[in-house]
Amino acid sequence: MKALRPFFMEDWLESFRNKAVFNMGESGGRPRTVKELLEESGYSENSSFTEIMNLPLFDSPNRGREDLRKLVADMHSSTSTENVLITTGTSEALFLLFRYLKPKKVAIPIPAFQLLYEIPAAMGALIIPLPIRYNLDGVPFLDINEWMTILDNENPDCIIINNPHNPTGLVFSEEILEKIVHYSNKNNCYLIGDEHYRFLSSEQNILGNSLYCNKQNIFITGSFIKCFGCPGLRIGWCIGNKQALDSIQNEKNYTTHTVNPFSEWLSYKVLLQQDSNLFKKIKNEWLINRETLKQFLVHSKTLYGITPEGGLVTVLGLKNIDDENALNNKMELLLSNGIFVLPLSSMEFGKFNFQNNIFYKEIKLSLINKGFGFRLGLGIDPNKFKVALDRMEQILN
Repeated sequence: MKALRPFFMEDWLESFRNKAVFNMGESGGRPRTVKELLEESGYSENSSFTEIMNLPLFDSPNRGREDLRKLVADMHSSTSTENVLITTGTSEALFLLFRYLKPKKVAIPIPAFQLLYEIPAAMGALIIPLPIRYNLDGVPFLDINEWMTILDNENPDCIIINNPHNPTGLVFSEEILEKIVHYSNKNNCYLIGDEHYRFLSSEQNILGNSLYCNKQNIFITGSFIKCFGCPGLRIGWCIGNKQALDSIQNEKNYTTHTVNPFSEWLSYKVLLQQDSNLFKKIKNEWLINRETLKQFLVHSKTLYGITPEGGLVTVLGLKNIDDENALNNKMELLLSNGIFVLPLSSMEFGKFNFQNNIFYKEIKLSLINKGFGFRLGLGIDPNKFKVALDRMEQILN
């Protein structure tokens, strides 16, 4: 395995996440305290404190707590605890999964979260882009027929579908997902569903659709920590066949070994109460911020794009900006005024050939594809989010 390149996005986040007045560069929900997570889940402070103080700090079971694995299994059809491995965040789940699968050709929707293509590329895999483009209105779109043609021509041995999608905010339709699953089953191709935003992918339901269908070639990675504003818990999971998870867990024994017992305990408490105020509050804040952004974009003279269908990020373009100096000046202006958003260069917009075209068929394309814009996070307090958008408009105007 080659040395990994710099994690471009993380360098930006580390530099500005704790300095900005308005941190909208993150991809997760607003940070929540342990007290808030527990009380909004229906637990009293006194009983929770007693339980925490008596929590033994031994090694958790190597595969994760049985009761936590049962909760995760219940979120996926035709799944039992033997199909669930608890990991130290989704990043570890993906890293260990790629090491187990050892793919040679990986097809992935682009643009994408860097980790999803960086690790297999460092292991020697060829990355096959499945294009997602932005039209002149800043609306992301894909052509499923183009995707299927690419898959037929390139014959990858692994497909990665991040759904809801970071950074576009797309939620892939059942029709698209069914075609991808059918292709992977027919061609004996591994399929990885990265479903970190699944808790914020449906306006009505607690969970959106999952790719998982208990096939030997299908794997899911996921978590709740981004949606719930508690990434410091570092809890994730990998769903797959038992033989694969046995091998992955053996490799985990050489790295993080087990997951922190406090993180597992708190995760269990939160996920056990799916009808709690916490679940309702997180969904409600997401819906409010989506509507706030939607109304803002209707009237904005400086920015264009759409609110995300799912997840906590979207991409916005800068109006009337078509050269890099002007783009950099605007980004610096935002930073100097306490507003941090993530430059698209950190997600390698413009790196792939298809992103530099002017048209796709008869559709004229936005300069967003080349990196003229930024990723916006919706995971801040709704009142603060509205203030931040208004201030952004004033600064850029």
